[in-house]
Amino acid sequence: MGFTEVKVENKFFVDAVSPEKRGTCVKVSDMYGLKACRTVIGDAKIHDMNFGFLSTELAKLHTKAYEPKWYVTWQEDLPFDNGGGLVDYVEWYSVDWSGILNNNRNLVSNNANYIPRVNAAMTQNLAKVFTYQVAYDLRFVELEKMKKEKLQKSIQDIYNDAILAGWDLFVQDVAYTGMQGVTGLFNDAKVLVNVIDNNGTTGSGFEGLTDDVVVAAINGIFATYLSESNLNVTILPDRILVPMFVMNDLVSRFSALYSNSLYDFIIDHNLAKAQAKGKNFSLEIVGRDGLDTLGTAGKGRIVAYKKDKDFVRIDIPYDMQHYITLPNIERMAYTSAFLGQVSQVQLPYNTDANEFGIVSYWDFTH
Repeated sequence: MGFTEVKVENKFFVDAVSPEKRGTCVKVSDMYGLKACRTVIGDAKIHDMNFGFLSTELAKLHTKAYEPKWYVTWQEDLPFDNGGGLVDYVEWYSVDWSGILNNNRNLVSNNANYIPRVNAAMTQNLAKVFTYQVAYDLRFVELEKMKKEKLQKSIQDIYNDAILAGWDLFVQDVAYTGMQGVTGLFNDAKVLVNVIDNNGTTGSGFEGLTDDVVVAAINGIFATYLSESNLNVTILPDRILVPMFVMNDLVSRFSALYSNSLYDFIIDHNLAKAQAKGKNFSLEIVGRDGLDTLGTAGKGRIVAYKKDKDFVRIDIPYDMQHYITLPNIERMAYTSAFLGQVSQVQLPYNTDANEFGIVSYWDFTH
């Protein structure tokens, strides 16, 4: 049986039809709109050359969720103590002595037989406590939706991180400047205010003044502590907080060979380190922008103190934590409540603004 050759006169392929005679291709979106298109058409799946299924759902997922960044410094500047439970106040007692330094009366001999009396007193002190409370709602519907999502962290953990960030920022405000009529480390009403005369400055702080003047000003702080404490090296300030413009100035001044900055020189060569030789004294000078506009003249303030719980501290009786979660039918959600408590800053050895204490302020005049 043979085949008869037949010549095809009419072609039915697209390329056989001239462009001007071709029809228009109609899309689903043209017929029903974009909403209908999204409803009808899902993720497109095709075969690759190896007949493996490809899908628009395929994507490399980062192992980390990119959350807001925040940073607080109060933990570096203030010793703190946790625990104690929910309270209204933090309480401590201070002791005062009298009658032990009267040289004229503390003599007992044949010609002087006055026996002196020593008195002591205890004073109760109270520090206010601030309560931080916050809550969030997780709706039932949203929780069900989240089960279908591929997230690196649970939605609860994301909310928890946001709450902890707010707590840290709240504690920092309480620690540095206080709130609701209560002061903090930078503005305590019982701290003696001293003056740094920076007359002749060309800017802020020590700008335009010689290195000798800067070194003398820092050593002057230590000299005051020594003279006011009968050379007690155990209370010399080992932490000095300065405005940021002072910090920038100190680290921008270099030696002739650029091998050392003025900041490094002061850290290694200062009156306190020389006087407390053998006492493992180590000085830290740190910039804090919250001090830039403080001070009697608003020109900046330096805060000097010994970083020790005996002299400066803050208490956290109830650390920030999840307190309770309950269903909320009215909101159709789970409501989670968080609670934390922090005290005002306590300076046990600063009792009067007219007396020198462990914490001291040094305000610029210009």
